[in-house]
Amino acid sequence: MSEKFLKYLGELWKSYILLFALFIWLRIIFLRLDELLNGTAVMYSEKLVTHAIYYFSAGVFSLLGAIFLEKIQKELSIRVWISTTMISCLIFLFTFDSNIIRVLYPLFGGISFGLGVPVTFSYFADHTSVVNRGRLGSIAFFLISLTLPVLTIASKILTINIILALFMIFLGFNSIFFRFYKQENRIVRKERIRYSHILTDKKFLYYFISWCMFCFIDALEAPLLEDFLINTFGSALRDFVLFLETIVTSFSILVVGFLIDLYGRKRVLIYGFVSLGVAHATAGVFAYSILSWYIYSVIAGIALGFFIVIFVFTVWGDISPKNAREKYYAAGVLPYLFGGFISELSMPHVTAIPISSSFSLASFFLFLAVIPLTYAPETLPEKVIRRRELREYVEKAKKIREKYEKTGD
Repeated sequence: MSEKFLKYLGELWKSYILLFALFIWLRIIFLRLDELLNGTAVMYSEKLVTHAIYYFSAGVFSLLGAIFLEKIQKELSIRVWISTTMISCLIFLFTFDSNIIRVLYPLFGGISFGLGVPVTFSYFADHTSVVNRGRLGSIAFFLISLTLPVLTIASKILTINIILALFMIFLGFNSIFFRFYKQENRIVRKERIRYSHILTDKKFLYYFISWCMFCFIDALEAPLLEDFLINTFGSALRDFVLFLETIVTSFSILVVGFLIDLYGRKRVLIYGFVSLGVAHATAGVFAYSILSWYIYSVIAGIALGFFIVIFVFTVWGDISPKNAREKYYAAGVLPYLFGGFISELSMPHVTAIPISSSFSLASFFLFLAVIPLTYAPETLPEKVIRRRELREYVEKAKKIREKYEKTGD
């Protein structure tokens, strides 16, 4: 292997390390918050305030952090995020008064996660190209998805304090031994883009609207789905449906990256929204049929894999210019954070809505989410798609010629 290729693999490995750290930290945050809020004496209002602090701080520091981080050296921006996360780990290790904990834990968790999104994803996008970003993103998240169940199992065996200590050692090791940017790339970036420019960019806006609609619908449907399945079929079916959806999502994540690098992001997204709308409609009409929930979990798992790879890893990197990607990813994470808070806010109330009405309405809005995508430009370069079509045409022509030579017709 050439020296240039080995250097590229090294940069890609570093971007995977940063992504692993971000998603593992996200999981640790929720493990800590679940431990804090799962007590029987904790009221709904206290849980809501705690989650509000987390989601609000994550959103605000993602937006403000992107502004701050673009004004400093790119290497330093990674160091700032790692240092902030290590400080948050220390805060998580201390025990305070319960009221103080419900502010400090979600606040520092939100700050560190919010700063991490623009740093890690912009690094990943800077070290991938538009022609391979989809499959490299899908491989990254597939590997990450394999580690998260291990972390969950470890949390049952080890205390959360031990996990936090191990994670701090992991962050410290990467901070000491890795240099993420070459010396010539550590200069302060001159190209800066305002949020007003991003939000008026039609290419960004069309994808962003569809992403918002999915996150909002998913946030409202998740607690309703869980409550209905438990009360109607029992927790065993609920667990199996979620397990089936998770397995399908994992393999969908691995496949979709290769599809979108061949056929484009826009077409795959449209298929994903349409199929998910059909799945919601089927589950709404045949809500009391177990088979309909199996069909729903499979289709929803496939679509969720599509949306994660495209909206989380790929499309914002395609749209944004190199060395000025932080604000695009900061804005792109907002629907996820807003959806998480909406899910917590609506949990006691949304279960009163009939499942058939809710899922039928959700399918209607999922079909509406396709409309902005029909106007959105394809982010994969046209020449890449044409090259693939030409290659397929040549392959078909060769097969026809071989058949003709064999038969003589």
